Amino acid sequence: MKITLQLLDQEGQVKTGLFSYDETVKPFKTTGEDLAVIGIKKMAWQAGDKIQVDIDQANQYLWVQLDETMAPTLIYLSQRQWIYTIDPDKRQLDTAFASQRHCIMVRKASTADVNAYRNLAFNPHDQVADTGAYPHASSNVVEETNPTFIAQNAIDGKLANISHGSYPYGSWGIHERADAELTIDFGRPVEINMVKLLVRSDHLERPHDGYWNQGTLKFSDGSHQVIAMNDSDTFQTVRFAPKVTSTLVLKDLIPAKESARFKALTQIEAYGYARN
Repeated sequence: MKITLQLLDQEGQVKTGLFSYDETVKPFKTTGEDLAVIGIKKMAWQAGDKIQVDIDQANQYLWVQLDETMAPTLIYLSQRQWIYTIDPDKRQLDTAFASQRHCIMVRKASTADVNAYRNLAFNPHDQVADTGAYPHASSNVVEETNPTFIAQNAIDGKLANISHGSYPYGSWGIHERADAELTIDFGRPVEINMVKLLVRSDHLERPHDGYWNQGTLKFSDGSHQVIAMNDSDTFQTVRFAPKVTSTLVLKDLIPAKESARFKALTQIEAYGYARN
């Protein structure tokens, strides 16, 4: 697989600079076979800059790490191009995309990586817009634009849940909506047989957070599974017969009686196999 990796400015032009100690200004662009890496010793990101990844075939699995603060992530790219936009207003961690030094990596995933039993919902590189890189989280709670409460927080792998608000306590907040829904789009059919939910449990004061005692999982074929939930501050696990689905929706969340006012989800995990 041919992979082209390039860094663009706000106008879509390829950024230029020094890769290391040489004195020659060069474009920040590289092309490789199954692997593309850009290492830079001095460059500052600006709001609106972009990282563009191009591959010669769509529907591919890639390992990506676009910033040192982000975990290497196995994504499914449904198209031949992926554009990641740098938006300081949408970052939780103040050091994300803030360094002068960068090692940006994209490589083809191995068959063993793709076929492994794993959490198929994990994607700390997800953004609010659907960029064609999956899994992708979205919500009908469009009133909530604060990055500390957006849907992407529920699949970023950050599990601190004893408080709320800014990093490291990001969560999917429901804006007190009774009809709140969280959707995980896998971008293709996958087979899952277990979902884990980590409810935010800020009980340090008042307490701040309540919980739900019931929810529903909806699959892309329209089938549903009602699940029991509780006030545990650790993962709640739901197991079921293997289910082929391209989406997973958490909906119909019923608050526990006399539960505290605010409710939120720190993380959702969906375990199973990719179907190639």
